[in-house]
Amino acid sequence: MAALFAAQVCGSTGHSIAMAVGSIMAASIMGTNTWSGVPIAVGALGTAFASWPLARLVARSGRRPGLVLGYGLATVGAVLGIVGVTVGSFGLLLVGMALFGIAQTSNLLSRYAAADVSPGAQRGRAMGLIVWGSAAGAMIGPNLMGGALRVGGALGVSPTASAFLISVTGYILAAVLLEVFLRPDPLTIARRLHEIAEASRPTGRARPLGAILGDVRVQLALATLTISQFVMISTTSTSPVYLHDHGYPVQTIGLAVSLHLGGMFVASPLSGWLCDRFGRLTMIGVGALVLTGAVILAGLAPGGERGLIIFALFLNGIGWNFAFVAGSALLTDALVPAERASIQGMADLVMGLMGALGSAAGGMILGVWGFAVLNTVGAALVLGPLAVTLLRRPALPSLSTPSKY
Repeated sequence: MAALFAAQVCGSTGHSIAMAVGSIMAASIMGTNTWSGVPIAVGALGTAFASWPLARLVARSGRRPGLVLGYGLATVGAVLGIVGVTVGSFGLLLVGMALFGIAQTSNLLSRYAAADVSPGAQRGRAMGLIVWGSAAGAMIGPNLMGGALRVGGALGVSPTASAFLISVTGYILAAVLLEVFLRPDPLTIARRLHEIAEASRPTGRARPLGAILGDVRVQLALATLTISQFVMISTTSTSPVYLHDHGYPVQTIGLAVSLHLGGMFVASPLSGWLCDRFGRLTMIGVGALVLTGAVILAGLAPGGERGLIIFALFLNGIGWNFAFVAGSALLTDALVPAERASIQGMADLVMGLMGALGSAAGGMILGVWGFAVLNTVGAALVLGPLAVTLLRRPALPSLSTPSKY
């Protein structure tokens, strides 16, 4: 757990730089802001499309090789990003950003490694702790910019590209920490625990994909992860534009984004504890209620009420966090160790694609119908997992209590 947490902090420190300088790098190469959002979008697609291959590698070889490879490829991507800016190649920058995004794949898959080494009754807290490491990394990364500029100047790297030196360092540290200290492999531990638990009835083989997807717990977990991701991204990625259109300064917009990110990650230890204490279904329901309330508040708040809008964005992050941790824990509970890596990778792939789709759809809805309609659509979508949770809970009471292994 210590190795996973430390690597998560380092990996998130490196990844946070993309949000800070990705658009600046694009603008410096192209000489216009028109293409400034493309590097971040390409990085997000890299995160999504790497989920399935890395998960397949994990299933064959264990958590450690998959996580280390993800950070290794991201290191190469960060270096290519530096070279792309240095030589003025937008194409090379985009290739680098696609590889750069794979670090977030490893960051996301780390929460499942934490679940592997934790008993069922503590699985939510373990996942929450690792997700909380993302908050620490996001806060540390931007504060290292001054040092990166000094090192970059000494190495002859342009100021715009120097920020990626933080990413290179963070990813290398994450890979080394996992390679050296993540032993024995978490998936090996999970499989041994399962073998002990099932010694009297050896049923630990992976089920066919159709049988897995037919499990109501898997269905509910996937719906929770994908819908909450879509709603969160679609409503928050457009909020800076909405605030800007109402005349708010950059400082206010930055505060709103920071509080939203804080809600997404800082509450993770609490959400993990609540998930173990009150059950997965309960926290999925709570997350859906909080997320629904957040988007309704944001949609109904007058444009001049910046306090209400910022508070709604903070609640948006909290609701997503509750749903994310509880959905991840429920998915892990529903799978035997032989099934976990591939299905968890598929879940992160679909979740990443839904995030990219949500960003694009959010902008379109905002442009055509406005911010209120966008948030209303988000609230309607979130009601799906909430309704299923409430309807299926009486018939499936065991879902609220995690299994021992």
